[in-house]
Amino acid sequence: MKKQKRQMILILALLLVFGSAYAGMRAYNQNQSRKEAEEAEAAKIYVTNVKKEEITAFSYQSGEETLLFVKEGEDFILENDREIKLDQSEVEAMAETVSSVEAEDQVNMPGDLAEYGFDAPENVITLTTAKGQQTLTIGMQNPVTGQLYLTKSGDDTSVYLVDGGFSSSFEKTKEELRAAEDSTAKEPEETED
Repeated sequence: MKKQKRQMILILALLLVFGSAYAGMRAYNQNQSRKEAEEAEAAKIYVTNVKKEEITAFSYQSGEETLLFVKEGEDFILENDREIKLDQSEVEAMAETVSSVEAEDQVNMPGDLAEYGFDAPENVITLTTAKGQQTLTIGMQNPVTGQLYLTKSGDDTSVYLVDGGFSSSFEKTKEELRAAEDSTAKEPEETED
């Protein structure tokens, strides 16, 4: 009986040691995962990083025209043509895109900006919040990587490289942004003969 008690105590002690070791390793692994996630987040290069809800206005160039979207209440309106009813999901998607622009790489002290296509920019996008305005200028596309060169107002020391698809979010004309129920608004009326 004494031998069985000693064996039981030994087994319980071993279980306690192994359980403590397991809990310690699990806590260590969780701590390492958290540190790696924090390091990965710290390594990200954000050109813009605001909440979409903070955007009060944004604009971009569409052909020869600059489209200015202003937040009124819950919706964006087109300041250039206040009568047009916009597809809010499309406009919100653009606001989401410009609110958090993450660069894939960064060129510090770039030198002549004309080398990156900024002498004839592809597009100029402005973002306005209560804190102020930021202007993003899209230069040419890198022929090797397919990334776009981008500058941000107030940052004269860097050129950012962003995903090549970034600019496609800002290529829609105002007619393409018209809400489906409003698409018949400017169609000519049919006449009967």
